[in-house]
Amino acid sequence: MKIFTVPMTCFAANCYVVVSESGRAAVIDPGAQGDRIIRALEEKQVTPAAVLLTHGHFDHIGAVKDLQARYPQLRVYLNPKDMATVRDACENRLAFFGITQPEKYDIRPDGELKEGDVVTVDELSFRVLETPGHTLGSVCLACGDLLFTGDTLFRHDYGRTDLFGGDPWAILESLKRLSQLEKNYMILPGHEESSTLEEERDYIAGVLREYEI
Repeated sequence: MKIFTVPMTCFAANCYVVVSESGRAAVIDPGAQGDRIIRALEEKQVTPAAVLLTHGHFDHIGAVKDLQARYPQLRVYLNPKDMATVRDACENRLAFFGITQPEKYDIRPDGELKEGDVVTVDELSFRVLETPGHTLGSVCLACGDLLFTGDTLFRHDYGRTDLFGGDPWAILESLKRLSQLEKNYMILPGHEESSTLEEERDYIAGVLREYEI
């Protein structure tokens, strides 16, 4: 397994590309600049087989249609609880952020990411953990020793809960769940730098104490 990141200028989101031994890949959260992602894929001679979306906010889905146009065989996966988020410009907060092309974000996933589901790309297996709070359908994706946390968990921080589908108490329960995972995963978040679950357990414990959970 190989992995590389394509940084996005849109809210500094992280787009991750996880590559199998055969050169096929899963693209996680292609948030913007589809041409930049496609160029990186072609330079590294990688063929995307799946797009896995940790949630439906525009800064994580903005390049999906570009990738689908370039790679017709591509399958796109999203938790069904976030379908309203990607299909409604107001719910996706596009107008709030001054974005005038809502059709770009009106995507149609091919498959679902629900609790316990496993999506495979060759020898790569991505196990789905539902972690609501940032949105109704936020998920984390475990692959080997890696945990892609989207906007649920960052390094010493967690996702905002004041947008459509956000729930401050739900995200605290999701953080608690992540802290109880046995493996010391490398945390690859939707924004900012990476961390480890061991390091974030201490941070999460402090947050839970603050809210008496």
